[in-house]
Amino acid sequence: MTRVKNGVSSRKRHKKLFRSTKGYRGKHRYSLKQASNAHAKAGQHAYRHRKLRKREFHQLWILRINAACRDLGIKYSRFIYALDLAGIAINRKMLAELAVNNPEVFKQIVVKAQAILPEPGKAPDLEALKKHYEAAHKVAPKAAKAEKVTEPKTVARKASATAKKATAKAAKAK
Repeated sequence: MTRVKNGVSSRKRHKKLFRSTKGYRGKHRYSLKQASNAHAKAGQHAYRHRKLRKREFHQLWILRINAACRDLGIKYSRFIYALDLAGIAINRKMLAELAVNNPEVFKQIVVKAQAILPEPGKAPDLEALKKHYEAAHKVAPKAAKAEKVTEPKTVARKASATAKKATAKAAKAK
């Protein structure tokens, strides 16, 4: 049997490691043992910081929205509550982007949200909110919508159930 040496594959593996550690300082760049450890540690940091980056960006967006809201005379928490009541579904990333790059559009959103906001310490008028939501989204009343939706489903279910029974009987008869 022929003897197989591992030099070519080892060199290839080492070159791959050194390419990934290019730019590291000192022996971490060219010493095999140091480079291997540095590469492994870098992978751990990258994994952890991919999750931290999301957290930090979320905090940054909240800070930017809060600063823009304070300039317009409303607190961040009241603003988010007002957006929820008004039925405005914009995520914090887009709100922060609007606050920084398009302050006039952000101001329009704040004014629209403030219009529906109740006084501090008072609960919102749910009937008024319901009417506002229906007018804004042109939603039919729930009772009429429920009748239209549920009736065809029950008919379809009954029809499919009878069809299944008929096919089962036909299969037994054969």
